[in-house]
Order: sequence, then C-alpha cells, then structure tokens
Amino acid sequence: MKVALLLDSSEKCLTVGLSENGKVIDFIQYEAWQKQSEFMVNEIDGLLKKHSLSRSDIEAVSASKGPGSYTGVRIALTIAKTIVFALQVPLYLSSSLEVLREKGKPSICLSNARGKRSYVGIYEGQKCLTPDSIWDNSAVMAYLEEHPDVVPCGDLGYLGLEGQGNHICEALAENINEAHLESNSLGARPIYLKDDYQKGNFKTIIRKAMPSDIYALMEICASSLHSPYTEEQMLYEMSSNPVANVYSAVVDSQVVGFIDFMITFDSATICLIAVKEEFRNKGIGNLLLGQMLKDCRSQAEPVEFVTLEVRESNVNAQRFYKKHKFEAVTVKKAYYTDGENAVYMVRSIINNG
Repeated sequence: MKVALLLDSSEKCLTVGLSENGKVIDFIQYEAWQKQSEFMVNEIDGLLKKHSLSRSDIEAVSASKGPGSYTGVRIALTIAKTIVFALQVPLYLSSSLEVLREKGKPSICLSNARGKRSYVGIYEGQKCLTPDSIWDNSAVMAYLEEHPDVVPCGDLGYLGLEGQGNHICEALAENINEAHLESNSLGARPIYLKDDYQKGNFKTIIRKAMPSDIYALMEICASSLHSPYTEEQMLYEMSSNPVANVYSAVVDSQVVGFIDFMITFDSATICLIAVKEEFRNKGIGNLLLGQMLKDCRSQAEPVEFVTLEVRESNVNAQRFYKKHKFEAVTVKKAYYTDGENAVYMVRSIINNG
C-alpha cells in the first residue's frame, strides 16, 4: 500500500498523519511545545509500524510551511524535505493557517504571533479570501464582531475565544494536488511573513540567554563578528563566568541578537554585542544596550562607567556607541590578534544617566 505522509509543527501541537487517495487513515496530534523536533521522527516511524508500513511505502509528503513559530515551522518542513529527497517523491506545501480552516464554511484562521498580534488568513473551501498576514489582535476582534458568519479557527485561547476547526490532517491530505505541489522541494523555504520584520512591525523580548539558544548564538557570532566566540567560550560566559551577563533578543521565538557584558565593582565592560543581519537597524541593539544599563543601575554598588573596545575600522559600531553617549578615549595599538587597532570607548553612567 502506498500512502502520503502528513506533517505539521507550526504551533504548539505536533501532527503526524497518513492518508491514502486523499483520505486520512490515521493520525497523531498532541501538544508538544518546543519538543516537536524530539518526537516527530519517532512518531512517524511508530505510525508506519502500526500500519505495517515502511518509509519506502511513502509516495508523497504534505506539510505546512508557516507562518507560525519560527522553530516549529522549520521542524516539519526540514523533515519533509529530507524524506522527499531520500525517497525521490513529491512534496506538497500548505499554509499553516489554511490547514486550520473549517471545511465548507468561510473561516478566519488564526494563530498567536505574539506581541498582541495574530497571524491571519481568511479562507472559504480551497479559496483564499485574504492572504496570510499579521494583524493587531484588536483588528481581529473587530473583524469577528463585524463578520459573525465567519468561523474563527485555530487554538484561540490567547484571544479568550474558543476556536473551531482542527482538521489539519484532512486539509493536508486534500491539498495533495497540483496547486500545492512544490516544484523545487530542496529549495522550499518556510513562511515567516518577514515583510513585517522589514517594516519593524514586531515585538522584541530581551531575556537571559538559555542553553537552548546556543546554536542560534553561535550562528550570529559566526556571521556577524570578526573574532567570534567558540562554542566553549559562549557556554562559559552563559553558565560559568560569575561576572558575565548574556542576554538574548528574541522575535517570535527566534533568537536574533545577543549581548555579553561583565560587571565588576564600579565598572562594566561590553564583551560582545551582535544582531542578525536582517534585523539590524531596527532598534534591537538599542534594546540590548538598554538591558545592560538597566542591570548596571540595579547593582547594590553603583556602576559608574561602562567600557568597550571596538575595531578601528568598524566605523558603524563606533557611530552606534557614540549615539549612546560613549566617548573614544584612546587607541589600543595592535589590540586584536590580526594586528588591528582597537578604539577604547567609555560611557559615564554617573554623569550621563
């Protein structure tokens, strides 16, 4: 028996299903927030075994591609791409909002985009009435009041609503058609609605870095810094250095920047600060620096000044620090291992607030 594999991990739930000729024959669905990557492959194998099937019996994969959780969206899509490449079978991709729709009824499909916003797509049957986008939750509530005949679909507890429609596997099975066929399965990319990121329409959370951030932090280091930390150094700063403070900047569950600084007695030192390229010039560096200053001001023993070194060639970084009241004090000759000079900069907290 040849079957299609159905996958979704775009939000809190892990969904794995099997279909034959467009009809779902079995599925597994349960909440596995931030655990989908640990369970999904085992659930696929378990479901296949239950029906006396092997991976070679899979003739197609139908998966969701976002929008949704930054990490969650990637899990199902990455597994789907790996399987279709290994088996040389077709890949069918659907909007993770589209698969929430109530069959045969106009549906507003919603998921939590954080920051008092929602991912929104409006569908009726196979027809998309309003393309997936990000709305303020107030706009969602106003739409629902104005359109009482439209069915709200999804996990809507964050809006204080009871959503309908949980037919993800049925929708994924129905979408095994020409309209959803991915012509370049290896090049398939998730949908994050990044246009909104480019416009700065997102909420950034600054929090203490966690061990689970390590891979994202190392990626930012490698792509942003001339002399990045090794993984061992980063873990030491996060977990073992008693005077270090590492904070992550997070947008929609994605780590997009970080700062590492040390506070010792009456002074603080910025060791590293970096932001992913596509999120630069959007105020994230300001927020990271602001968190450092907040920590400095909360110390029992007042922190009087903050210091840092920056490459002499890094004019943009020097401009950023000067905007934040840092002053160039001196040049440290051949400070970096490649022989480049460093500009030593200081900000007085006592005098500049």
